[in-house]
Amino acid sequence: MLTLTPFTPAHFNLLLDWFPTHTELVQWGGPLLEFPLSRDQLEGMLAESRSNPPARLCWMAESEGTIVGHVQLGFDWRNGNALLSRVAIAPDMRGRHLASPLIALAIEKAFHFERMERLELNVYTWNTPAIRTYERSGFVLEGVRRASALVDGTRWDTAMMSLLRRDLTDRQSTAEDD
Repeated sequence: MLTLTPFTPAHFNLLLDWFPTHTELVQWGGPLLEFPLSRDQLEGMLAESRSNPPARLCWMAESEGTIVGHVQLGFDWRNGNALLSRVAIAPDMRGRHLASPLIALAIEKAFHFERMERLELNVYTWNTPAIRTYERSGFVLEGVRRASALVDGTRWDTAMMSLLRRDLTDRQSTAEDD
């Protein structure tokens, strides 16, 4: 069973090892992170969790006492939007079907806050395994920002996806009717 544990500085060294190339770091964290990933950047992510209400929350995913993943939620409290971001499965745990349960836990965390009505994410269009996982989790493709990221001289397109609270409720109602 997968569980989420709050991300702390004790996890920094582990996470720093997960993204050995610039491309892998951008795929995980977006084009604004500096390569190599540093403790200062991770501390900055944690600092956003200390505001009230938090601007960001970060977790490590555990399975049977082993760290298997990481996920973050960013919050726009004024508009009731959350951003699912920085989803990663530990390199040695990939291929074990852990992404879907990790995303399900993140969805639960996001909509635990009554104020949140929308959960959105950005994913590079070439990352078809992630897109399929997000679609199975209920996310809907809203559009594509063409050539939105410049990574090592190559332009990447970014797909925008969302899940509304009512979509989640509709999915649960449909599942109960089956």
